[in-house]
Amino acid sequence: MPEVLLGGQPVSYVLVRNATSRHVRMTLTPDGLRVSVPARLADDEVLRAVASRERWLLRHRDLLAPAAPDRLEDGMALPFLDGEITLCVQPGRRSAVAFRPDEGRVDVRSAGTDDVRALVERGYRAAAREWFAWACSHHGGLIGARPVSIAIRDPRTRWGSCSPRGAVAFSWRLLMAPARVAEYVVVHELAHLVHLNHSPAFWNLVNEQRPDHREESEWLRHHGRWLSRAPGTGPRPAAP
Repeated sequence: MPEVLLGGQPVSYVLVRNATSRHVRMTLTPDGLRVSVPARLADDEVLRAVASRERWLLRHRDLLAPAAPDRLEDGMALPFLDGEITLCVQPGRRSAVAFRPDEGRVDVRSAGTDDVRALVERGYRAAAREWFAWACSHHGGLIGARPVSIAIRDPRTRWGSCSPRGAVAFSWRLLMAPARVAEYVVVHELAHLVHLNHSPAFWNLVNEQRPDHREESEWLRHHGRWLSRAPGTGPRPAAP
């Protein structure tokens, strides 16, 4: 796989030669950087074209990281809101997970029939149900709106949703984002209980509760792909 030096570090990319293409096109995908070029463009010209976009690529450095590893291993640090938890894996007769963020750890006992990643996800989901119940109660009291139900899901691209009947849903992956980003999504969806649209009145309500909501939303826009691959993809991007 070809490489280019960006910020002093080698970055690999997928090169696609297209007989009908007249320009160099670069796309960031969940698997990294994809570069499509005219079929006869020389290799050194391709390299120069990629290097010329260094500033843009470095702004999205987290998307250039390798895909998540197949396995999560004992001792690995996993993101949890504004901190981290340590993954502790031990063999056992029965598979189980105990999520203990107050102690800074998640204990996984694997009998070999369950993948550690699936058990870790189960732990995050359980913690998400508790945290989002608190967040909806806290912010709902400030907004003056309460959801009829709270669901925890994994859409990977839509971090929260609100139905016309007043049910809200959140991605458990938000527990790997900075706390202020996760709280912004909660406020966004609760505001839809008052205004089921994106009207000026809706954004005024969001702005009253989250004056920095644009920065929080930008974090999700720039780092959503990292979030959809985590945990296990390296350090979390800096908080907004």
